[in-house]
Amino acid sequence: MSRKNEERNVRLVLEHFAAESNHDHGATLATLADDIEYRIIPLGLVIRGKDAAARYYDQWWAAFPDVNIQIERIIAAGEWVVAEASSTATHLGTFMGIPPTGRTVRSRVCCLIRVRDGKMVEETVYYDQLERLTQLGSALELDRRPLEVGPAAASR
Repeated sequence: MSRKNEERNVRLVLEHFAAESNHDHGATLATLADDIEYRIIPLGLVIRGKDAAARYYDQWWAAFPDVNIQIERIIAAGEWVVAEASSTATHLGTFMGIPPTGRTVRSRVCCLIRVRDGKMVEETVYYDQLERLTQLGSALELDRRPLEVGPAAASR
């Protein structure tokens, strides 16, 4: 694949994350192939097809209506693009059964994306789900005992 095609792939991925941050349904979906396979590793979720992806975005944006994704590093190799990003969002809707807390969540995210014919055909997302849940104030248990995690627990 030529360097020019890799640059186009990077531009597509940047457009995708800008549209996602702007909650622009049409522009976000326009970056996806009809048969997109979207994997969210921390949730154990695999979404197949643009219609299913549209439903996922609706749920994501309902839970975090002000999500903002900032790309920090991005590189292309052939049809693959890897993006490291940070996201900030306020929890204003139900997420994983957790009612809105109004808390701000900051996450580091890594995405592995495959682009073909000018559309994203695969996206695999990695982030620390435990970090996200603790920022929401979730009570975690291990063997029916409270589990303390996060910065406060680490300083003890």
